[in-house]
Amino acid sequence: MFGTGKTYFVDSPVVIVISGLQWPGTSPFNIVRVEVVYKRSKAGGGYDMVMAGDFHEDTGGQDTARFNISSALRSIWRDYEYGEEVARAQAAVTAGAGQEAVRAMREYVLRIYTEYLSSDDGGVFTTTQCSVIIDGVEYTDIPGGQCLMGGMTEWERSLIDDMADADVSHLEHTGVRNGDASTKPVSSPERVGADSITSWVDVRQGYTRSIFYPPEAIPEADDIAGRPQGWTGHAPLVLRDSQPYVDFLFTNRRGAVETCSGMTKEAMGISTEMKQYSRTEGPSFKPTRSLMAIGTDGRRSWQMSSGYVTREWAEWWTQEFLAGKRKQWWMLWKGPGLDAPRYVPVTVKPAKSDTGIYDKAKQQMPHVDFTVTLALEG
Repeated sequence: MFGTGKTYFVDSPVVIVISGLQWPGTSPFNIVRVEVVYKRSKAGGGYDMVMAGDFHEDTGGQDTARFNISSALRSIWRDYEYGEEVARAQAAVTAGAGQEAVRAMREYVLRIYTEYLSSDDGGVFTTTQCSVIIDGVEYTDIPGGQCLMGGMTEWERSLIDDMADADVSHLEHTGVRNGDASTKPVSSPERVGADSITSWVDVRQGYTRSIFYPPEAIPEADDIAGRPQGWTGHAPLVLRDSQPYVDFLFTNRRGAVETCSGMTKEAMGISTEMKQYSRTEGPSFKPTRSLMAIGTDGRRSWQMSSGYVTREWAEWWTQEFLAGKRKQWWMLWKGPGLDAPRYVPVTVKPAKSDTGIYDKAKQQMPHVDFTVTLALEG
């Protein structure tokens, strides 16, 4: 059976193939059922075995069945909150020292059953739990492997030579920057503000890790583009601008929390709507028409830009930072009333519905403009 003992991104198609099935008799129903089960830790210690997904298929008597279990793996991570990783980045800002946030991968097992209609038993279903032998050991709870947040794009999957491995986040196939969870380009340094923090993001055996470096704590950076996989030395190359930028945390497509910095112009607006309503005042019994001014809660917004960047960085800003179905962003807020800067949730969208990344007819560096809105009212 393909699909055991590997590490998967939960937002990529994850296909397991079950072969060598044997069906007795001439049953009209030959069903394979797959249960995906994982260990969920309990507050007082220990763990529960929790069902994440139940899949079944009538094979029509064939000896092979295929199942895409990615929905079950997404279910395993449905309770995850990024608060701890954001808190680590916050600690790097306030403490002035590098902070490491570690997220353990989650393991799961597969339980496989065959069901068929047995005429010998009076036309009732007979269910049998299957087992496999791995390295000479027989398993009924089959080690499925590990899974982690994120996914690979179709482009990344198409570049993998062995299509059987296209479902798997093999460390040797992905990531050319600090580990293989970062999506930032390596063609040129990352441009950040004078006081911005930067991140180191990688995938290790059994966990993913983000390290957040403030300016005073960042190690001396070397050229890491050619470093071997798994190398955990210096932070990535950055080019610090003399002016301050606004710092962001966001979840990239591989489920990791990364940093980036943008230029900003702040604006705040409050709209007021006039409504007409009826009210009755004594001693009159006839309602009168009155006007009411209803003001909406203030919601801050910022017009921002990536600044002038290379073509590859412009594509990253557009396709990675701005795009995403379940993207989460946090902005470092340095407003009044705070003892220290803190990360607050925001929403980000392109400044235009059609964002031009570059134009070879124009001899100028591209920039990406976007709008940031505070995701909190008041």
